Amino acid sequence: MTKYVLSIDGGGVRGLASATFLSELDKSTNKKLSESFDLIVGTSTGGIIALAISILGLEGDDLVKIYSKENLKKIFSPLRYRFLGSKYAGKIKRKTFEEYFKAETLSSAKTPLIITAFDLERRRVKMFKSWKEGYLPARRVAAATSAAPTYFPAESIEGQWYLDGAVSTNNPVLIAHAESKALWPNEEIKILSIGTGYNERRLDGRKARKWGSISWLNAGIIQILMESNIEHVIAQSLFNDNYLRVDSSLVGIKSSFDNTSKRNLDSIKKLGESWWERFGEKSKEFIL
Repeated sequence: MTKYVLSIDGGGVRGLASATFLSELDKSTNKKLSESFDLIVGTSTGGIIALAISILGLEGDDLVKIYSKENLKKIFSPLRYRFLGSKYAGKIKRKTFEEYFKAETLSSAKTPLIITAFDLERRRVKMFKSWKEGYLPARRVAAATSAAPTYFPAESIEGQWYLDGAVSTNNPVLIAHAESKALWPNEEIKILSIGTGYNERRLDGRKARKWGSISWLNAGIIQILMESNIEHVIAQSLFNDNYLRVDSSLVGIKSSFDNTSKRNLDSIKKLGESWWERFGEKSKEFIL
């Protein structure tokens, strides 16, 4: 029997595009998203979407509302004008997750979940699995997977400190495949992988060769390091027709993870809608 896996990338506010596409996919089928997949894997903003689908059962337009301007303004605040320390304190982000997930734990997952984070002490990826660590509060896992370096402080769970899962793998498709094969070694695995757009802005090498740490930070080195496309290239070559990637370049959209201007959010939502026009039919056929 074929097993269907949903893999969702990180990307900050650009997760609105992923949520918009998945909302349309949900509305186009007779089943909830949580019923359409056998495993959901998410990193960072993709981890939050995964938790919302599987634990809260959010569907349709409710999934998009996570990325309302009001919610994003709360999450990306208060801005701290400090040279040292994270850009945002993270306290209101945690409070927002508490409002959404309340006392829910990973054991509430309607579909098995894997949420990635980066273990600071062990310097490796951490996979929070709903069937192994079901006692963990969903709100704490959401805070850990989205603790992007320089943007938010590290988060502690059971005495271990974690950063955003995108530090090790922004696109968790290879984790999704490896873990699904461990769960179902004799089954066919099909993976629908949702991106958050990629930046094609050219960097001038002649200027960049003279840059120091501040110049690289201003140029978005964090985004560059966390948006490697290698996972997609490997998945495409290995999984062939059992893999479908939904993604495109960013046009008229700021690549930064925290740009919550109305113009930028409107453009991101339109990006998700354009993905539905381009990949919608393929996606429905892929999972049906």
